[in-house]
Amino acid sequence: MNNSLENIQARFAPGEADIQVEVVDTEGRVLGTVGKLEAHVPPGILHRAFSLFLFDHDGRMLLQRRAKAKYHSPLLLTNATCSHPLPGEPVADAVERRAKEELGADVSDLEEIGIVTYRVDDDRTGLSEHEYNHVYAGYVDTDSIDLNPDEVDEIVYVTPAELATRRANEPMTQWFNHVWGVGAEKFSKFGFDIEGIAGIHGPEEAVAAARSVQTDER
Repeated sequence: MNNSLENIQARFAPGEADIQVEVVDTEGRVLGTVGKLEAHVPPGILHRAFSLFLFDHDGRMLLQRRAKAKYHSPLLLTNATCSHPLPGEPVADAVERRAKEELGADVSDLEEIGIVTYRVDDDRTGLSEHEYNHVYAGYVDTDSIDLNPDEVDEIVYVTPAELATRRANEPMTQWFNHVWGVGAEKFSKFGFDIEGIAGIHGPEEAVAAARSVQTDER
């Protein structure tokens, strides 16, 4: 696959490559800003991001399949939303904003459950993710869902057993392995109890990836 800078840039929607994200140090302190494209060109620049896990009131986790047009990891399953706050934007505000922009979703009881830092390369797209990622969890109002087709191809709700089956049989975004490791043991408060579920942490390479990163428990 041709992953030249020109081909990487072509994956971004008009104007998207220049949207600014916060460059941070390993403690999350802001060092400046950089455009999305530059942040994701290998080897990547450490920048602030967030990942949101959402649950319905039956204790099922919402997964989204990213739209085909996404510049990164198109058509792969992942958690509810994954994005970046705008410079100076409170992360919690950005989480709610992107849940609405991507899923049309109203969310509640949001809480930050940890922070994880990682760097991964995506051979399919030629991009790198080097992120200081704030991991959030909360409930979704399922009646409010109105998918943005430019962002999301589909959503599915899964039980812990169904998630284990998915992880065994189809690829997910690379960052899912890392953000999952922050929250997995805390999701029972949302009715998503993983105790005793074989394979819930994914294949061996996913488990190894989750163990390889620095986490900050909240």
